[in-house]
Parts: sequence; C-alpha cells; structure tokens
Amino acid sequence: MPRASHPHTPDDDLAAHRAYSATLNTPRVLTPELEAFCQSGVSVIVGVCRRGETPIAGLGCGCRLRPDGRMRLLLARAGNEALLAAVDAGARISVTFSQPVTHRSIQVKGSEAVVTAADDEDREEAVRQSQGVLRELVEVDYPAAFAEAYCRVNPQIIVGVDFTLDAAFVQTPGPGAGAEMTP
Repeated sequence: MPRASHPHTPDDDLAAHRAYSATLNTPRVLTPELEAFCQSGVSVIVGVCRRGETPIAGLGCGCRLRPDGRMRLLLARAGNEALLAAVDAGARISVTFSQPVTHRSIQVKGSEAVVTAADDEDREEAVRQSQGVLRELVEVDYPAAFAEAYCRVNPQIIVGVDFTLDAAFVQTPGPGAGAEMTP
C-alpha cells in the first residue's frame, strides 16, 4: 500500500470526539466533522454477518446521513447481492471509511438495516463520492487506469442500505486503533 502523504493518528479523532461529546446533552455516535468525512469521497468497505455464518464483504460507493440520524450506505446492487440478501434477512452492518491520503479510517456499526431504492440525489452522491476516492488513489500513486476501474459507478444500479448508527471505532493505524469513540 502506498505511503500516506499526510498521516493521521487515532488520537486526533478520539480527542475531537471527546471534546464534541462534552458539549452535548445526548451523546452522538459521530461528530459533524466525522459525518462530513464519511460523505467526503473516501473508500467504503462494508461487512455483514448473519448469526452462525461467515462474514460477507462488499464495496460501497458513498453514504448520506439522513435527517433522522440514520446512515444511508450507497452501493451497487451488482456484486453485492449476497450482502444485500443478508441485510434483508436481518444482518447487522459494519462500514469502514478510509482516506487513502492520510490512512484515516473510521468504522461504524449499525442495526435495523433495510435495503432501499436509491433516489436521484443518492445516485449523484454515489458518483461524486466515488470521484473523490479516485482522486485520492491517484494522489497516492495508484495508476489512473486502476483507480478509474476501481471507482467506476453505474448510477442506475445503485441501492441504499439505511441503518441506525450504534457505535463508531477509530481504525486509523497507530496507537489507539480499534478504540470505540465514546463520550
């Protein structure tokens, strides 16, 4: 994996989350800055697992934070059929957002996931966010042809997975990686 040109540390996110949470009456899973990060055009890896079965991983192409506080994961139906079937069967969901330039990584875990139809705004966001990660991959020296193929999105096959955010964890490499972001 290419070296990050602007490395990030787990402590940065943990300290920011603690400071933000101290200002609230009701704790939130993500700070507004982390919500923006997740929607900024970073790599999106999805995992689900039904009870007693092996995990299923998939590739997302973006997300949107809904006004009701739930997250809408955006992903192509094609290639993610088994993952979507597991969601339909009640699987919990885990999503990791990683920024190639900094290796900054955040994992969210959620419940009450449901597959939804994507609307025009979802499709536009999937394309926009995929272009963001494409630029990041090229910036850290992946070949442009690889980055374009990896980030190609057909907006007509995008679906959403809406879920309740239950927890967030810092996954950026370094001391503190894996720590839950708690108030």
